[in-house]
Amino acid sequence: MDHFQPATTAEHLLWLLAEHGVEHLFLNPGTDSAPLQEAIATLAKAGAPAPKVIICSFEAVALAAAHGYWQVTRRPQAVFVHVDVGTQNLGAMVHNMLRDRAGVVVIAGKTPYAEEPGAPGGRSHTIHWQQDVPDQAGVVRGYAKWVTEITRPGMLARAIGRAVQVATGGVPGPSYLMVSRDVLMDPPAPELGRTTGYAVPRPPAADPETVRWIAERVAGAERPLLITAKVGRRAEGFHAVTRLADLARVRVVDLAESGCVSISTSHPMNLLTAAEAQQAVEESDLIIVVDADVPWIPRFTHPREDATVVHIDVDPLKTDMPMWTFPVDVAVTADGATALGQIADRLEEIGHTAPATRPAATATGTSTSASTTASAATSGAAEGPMTGAEVVTALNEVLRADDLVVEESVTNARALHENLGRTEAATMYGTGSPGLGWGLGGAVGVSLASPGRRVVTVVGDGSFMFGVPTAALCLAAEAGAPIMAVVLNNDGYRASRLPVFELFPEGLSANRGDAEGTRFSAPPDFAAVARACHAHGETVTDRADLLPALRRGLEAVEAGRSAVVDVHIIRD
Repeated sequence: MDHFQPATTAEHLLWLLAEHGVEHLFLNPGTDSAPLQEAIATLAKAGAPAPKVIICSFEAVALAAAHGYWQVTRRPQAVFVHVDVGTQNLGAMVHNMLRDRAGVVVIAGKTPYAEEPGAPGGRSHTIHWQQDVPDQAGVVRGYAKWVTEITRPGMLARAIGRAVQVATGGVPGPSYLMVSRDVLMDPPAPELGRTTGYAVPRPPAADPETVRWIAERVAGAERPLLITAKVGRRAEGFHAVTRLADLARVRVVDLAESGCVSISTSHPMNLLTAAEAQQAVEESDLIIVVDADVPWIPRFTHPREDATVVHIDVDPLKTDMPMWTFPVDVAVTADGATALGQIADRLEEIGHTAPATRPAATATGTSTSASTTASAATSGAAEGPMTGAEVVTALNEVLRADDLVVEESVTNARALHENLGRTEAATMYGTGSPGLGWGLGGAVGVSLASPGRRVVTVVGDGSFMFGVPTAALCLAAEAGAPIMAVVLNNDGYRASRLPVFELFPEGLSANRGDAEGTRFSAPPDFAAVARACHAHGETVTDRADLLPALRRGLEAVEAGRSAVVDVHIIRD
């Protein structure tokens, strides 16, 4: 920047993003983005630093990709959307950012202020009045961590620094900025402003006395249990959970909806099945809950009366969930991976050795390695429709240990969790949140952040359509970030059918095995959609064709081309 001075606030904004480590700007352009688009060209010609711009044809896909990139790198990226309507198109992906504690900087245009003739960037179209709404930020206010509007060039440097700092630090989440195009066209502030001094807090550790207390309880417990959902989001968490399981024979429930892997699926202390997890909750005398929103479902199970429950979380009060009332005896405000590492350190210091009588996860004879579980689940299924578990078994045969799996399989999440072999840290991603449509765009973000790695996303047919596949596959091509999408296609919304059966077990829907509004009478040809987007596409209806199709899909990814393998599974 020694020889380049911005001529507009838009140029200054792009430079600031780059100086704060934002590598990509996912752009969905509109009438408000014109100053940025010109600034991008200007900075490129001058050789000045700026984020790489990736065009996105739908905002929700852009945000999902930025989210996936965050999961791999822990670095927030920027997403630009068109005023209020573009903000609305972010949709459920904003919910996922909140629940997954993922950092991103969303920049939205704002209706121009100026009306007078000749005003640079002023109102010039009918929509500039139509899009002037009373509370644009209200669209995301309940989900964004921080919201502000850049109203003049002099505040820009502080606003961008603050946006990146808040998105990254503490409990990460979305920052939402608004800026009108007339402000973007203004001359920049005379001073570029500082880009240092926006410190991000280090992950909070537990205090030594609490660590000592928990370690003593672990050492003295007969049946200690660790329940987690997202501590394995970072490699440090995976290693901390594994270390505690090895040191103290602590059994581990890695919740199926976690969207990550917190301990190897082949580890003897990993409780893979739902039945084992429920039994462990009911029989354990010490339960440590770490980075888990819903450790168990009270309707189906609960800890025994004399069990001690310890909850470790950066926000153990779960203040963004109004009715979070799980019983907790000791709440610890700390980063999960950090605190578990502290507890393991303390156990080593006191020379703790777990008693041989402490049961392993395999003691009941029901928990096995992922591959064995999958074989058992599919034994004797040589004919008839394929199951989701069979597809996962096939994936185990074609995936390498370091391949990256992105999960949004909805009602097949349990089959994936129990049957997919994942033995290395940071090899599975997902939101662990209910905002469907993340799996495709999220996978593109994971791929973009992991050049040279094969990325496979496993999605349901409903979540595939929610993910706007044309936009997601277009984004993958534009970003040079190919993915393979394996669609578990059961011809409908099973997730919406099962609650009907649950609430009305003797009802007409349960008796006929179907529910209104949950079957597609004329579903799209997903493989054809893929091919229309210049991706490889195949439909699999016969189990004999499954492995070859998966291998061809991975070959396409290795050649730099995305793939969709649409696997028709049992309709239940």
